[in-house]
Amino acid sequence: MATCGDQTVPNDPLFGANHLTAVRWGLAGLVALGHIFLLTDGYEPIRLHQWTGGYMAVNGFFILSGLLIAKSLSTRRNLGTYLRSRLLRIYPALIAMALAFILVFAPFFSEPGGIERIWSAETWRYASRVLAMGDPEHAPGGIFAGNLEADFNGPLWTIRFEMLAYLAAAFGFFTGLMGGFKRVIAAYLIVQISYLVLPHVVDFATLSAGALSLLRLSSPFLMGMVLWHWPAARRPHSLIVASLAALFVLFGAGPVGELLANLALIALLLRLGLPNRPNTMVSAIPDYSYGIYIWHYPVMQGVLFLQPSISPVVLAIISIPGFILLSALSWHLIEKPALSLKKRRRPKAVLVFDSEGAQ
Repeated sequence: MATCGDQTVPNDPLFGANHLTAVRWGLAGLVALGHIFLLTDGYEPIRLHQWTGGYMAVNGFFILSGLLIAKSLSTRRNLGTYLRSRLLRIYPALIAMALAFILVFAPFFSEPGGIERIWSAETWRYASRVLAMGDPEHAPGGIFAGNLEADFNGPLWTIRFEMLAYLAAAFGFFTGLMGGFKRVIAAYLIVQISYLVLPHVVDFATLSAGALSLLRLSSPFLMGMVLWHWPAARRPHSLIVASLAALFVLFGAGPVGELLANLALIALLLRLGLPNRPNTMVSAIPDYSYGIYIWHYPVMQGVLFLQPSISPVVLAIISIPGFILLSALSWHLIEKPALSLKKRRRPKAVLVFDSEGAQ
């Protein structure tokens, strides 16, 4: 039995063995699968209505992140530990990615290429911009020249919004602005309604390029935070999952399509990720999901640079082993050792559970 504040949740899988890591693998794989088609044909066919699999997978990542971040804040209640954990989760692998860009991709996958590209100010400005959470969707001229998409690693654009969500969640928690179920759900409703209404009354083209994306991704993140304060909702009945999926199929093309998609998605993720009887082998899967997310795109782009005009099937056959291998190396050599550092000098816990769960 796990106790959080005034909530008592018997046998809550969020505090023990669960399948959330495997779910994150699935979400990262869905993003990669979409890019296999996008980078070869320019169109992602994995979609229902106008919502692509990759688009919804990103929303899924933010749902799970909101749930696990709320759990971390509520159980640890230490700002220093929280911030250190978040930095260690994001930056070590991202730094490795930036170094790979400087030392490998810029000199050997550009036209004109050459070792001198390593010392180019343009190369270092791009790497610094990525690490500073700036725009990663463009790269120094010549990178992956001739490819359908000429950016180095477009998917990194979501990471800066993830970091903003981490900071906003911590601010809301430690100031009390988002303390308790009522305040969290109020924040969610404000953001969700704003996302539904504002695009019809405000010209977002006149605002910062990330304004609409901020609203879009804040909504599923806050959905996840609501779930932390509403444990009963973390165990949706299969009929609820099926009903939400049916509503999305029937009405997902309308103005509330993304909301319906998120509700169906969140029910499915919870059903798959928090089973009452987790499989031991599935629960023990190493967490390659972040590595898959940040490595799949440049690997695919590199393959297309060397072998232009190949089909999606050939691209998948060549690139999947490559980015899975890099993801494994990233986890075992960089991410996992870095995450072990957050356990040092841990302050006395406010609450003690048998396991920290998946995050």
